[in-house]
Amino acid sequence: MRYKLLAVICIGFILWFTIQPVEMSWTETDVRLTEVIGGVAVVAVLMLLWRRRQTCLSAVDVVVTLWFVYVMLRAYVDPVYPCANFCLRSMQMFALYIVVRLLLSSVDMTERVLVVGILICAGYEVFVGAGQLLNGTSRHYLYALSGTFLNPGPYSAFLSMGLVMSCQLKKGYWLPAVFLVLLPATWSRAALVSAAVCLGIIYWDQWKRWRWWVFLAAVLAMSGLYFLKQGSANGRSIIYLISLLCICQHPVFGSGIGSFCHQYAEGLSSFYAWHPSFSFQSADVTDSAYNSLLQIGVEQGLTGVVITVVLIALLFFKLKAQGKVLGMGLFCLLIFSMFSYPLDLLPYQILFVLISAFAASENKGAVLLTRQHQRYLIPITITCCVIMFSNIIYKAIKNRAIAETDYKITAGISHAGFIDNYYSILPLLRNNPHFLFDFGKILSEEKRYNDSNAILCMGTLVSNDPMFYIVQGNNYSEMGFYQEAEQAYLKAFSVMPNRIYPLYRLMLLYKKEGCKAQMESMAMRVVSFNEKIVSPATDEMREKAKEIAYYLKESMNDL
Repeated sequence: MRYKLLAVICIGFILWFTIQPVEMSWTETDVRLTEVIGGVAVVAVLMLLWRRRQTCLSAVDVVVTLWFVYVMLRAYVDPVYPCANFCLRSMQMFALYIVVRLLLSSVDMTERVLVVGILICAGYEVFVGAGQLLNGTSRHYLYALSGTFLNPGPYSAFLSMGLVMSCQLKKGYWLPAVFLVLLPATWSRAALVSAAVCLGIIYWDQWKRWRWWVFLAAVLAMSGLYFLKQGSANGRSIIYLISLLCICQHPVFGSGIGSFCHQYAEGLSSFYAWHPSFSFQSADVTDSAYNSLLQIGVEQGLTGVVITVVLIALLFFKLKAQGKVLGMGLFCLLIFSMFSYPLDLLPYQILFVLISAFAASENKGAVLLTRQHQRYLIPITITCCVIMFSNIIYKAIKNRAIAETDYKITAGISHAGFIDNYYSILPLLRNNPHFLFDFGKILSEEKRYNDSNAILCMGTLVSNDPMFYIVQGNNYSEMGFYQEAEQAYLKAFSVMPNRIYPLYRLMLLYKKEGCKAQMESMAMRVVSFNEKIVSPATDEMREKAKEIAYYLKESMNDL
């Protein structure tokens, strides 16, 4: 009993990290998690040796290891894109998976332990969200509640998982009601759809006699959700379309780990060249495909997709026998990930690893590894490797967390005195587009145009924001390279064809060159342009274009 209690405490420590405030960059939470991984590894191997338990190899273990090796090799073979953060997170989660597998091999842990732990975490998120509603303390100024996340989108995944898993338990209606109260307040279509599908499966026997009415209600509900946020839905449809086109460009092995943002920009630019009359009003800057499988396809190709699908199939096969509640929670999370980005965030990555390790801990049909003299050798070897692995990860993440903190202190402050500091942390923050953009702007303001363009080129590898090309165009214009400036502005517009600013910069460039015909054409285009977001800045650009068009017209009349 005491061994099981120790294992439960270790699982509790790991779950505690799922309710820590989520940030966009490395933080102390990531550092502490790596420390906990090393500590749990020691506890797990000591329990294995003391209890003389055997560790078995599961098919899930094989597929997880295959995926990890494939990602590392893919990143090593094609290091075009900065992917250190993704590789570090993959290493961290792989080490966590091994540790939890060893821990679950040392005790006979039931599904209920993990289910209760996840529901407690989901309940805590409900408590935090309710407090934000009452006190106005949301972490996003546009939304009433966000939990420990940065916006209600990923936060709602916790609520939908809690609702589905509590319904699968079938222990009364008060627990599901706790999650159901706040779920609609998030306005998350992904959460509502994933919860509805899972609840339909759970209660199918009760309402299958009314299946046609249910189907009609579902169609009406989906239509309502679409028109409720039509712009967002159309925007994600564009993202899905461009992602599919990117997969077609590199179908087998993908375009490289960490390549999604750049490939999306290139794909959208190519699509605009093919279909300039297509409506891009809903397109926007994105750092995610809002579909985990599509993002894997873009970066890892169909090879990565096949490995992922095989892993998911194995997990459901295993959980069908020993973890139906966890299986339904996992199913809810996976449906959610088809419309959003929960698996890009640490809390859901931890949950996925825990559920996967639990599914793999079933020993029936497994290949026995620890026999006779191997009984002690293999667990000790694995643990030593994990501890050394964790130490490497710890140092790398710690350095990046410090660099992120240093950058946050000076973020948004343009001063030449920070240039040396920016160069010193550049190797650690090549994945951070905000850092690269700020750095490029500082160098540009100091008239170090070539250095600025070099940093901005790095930014285009990790972001599809057209402003990277705009600032490059400004730099070329200041250096007198007007043709290069024109190409940069045209590229900025093709990357995001619903922005008026690139056209405005082109108009000013032609004015600077003295190209009246091009200037007049671009001024008329700016005046008639239907931009996505109207603001005082866009109104000012349009007024400036009207002045230029009027001036040119008067000049022609005088002639």
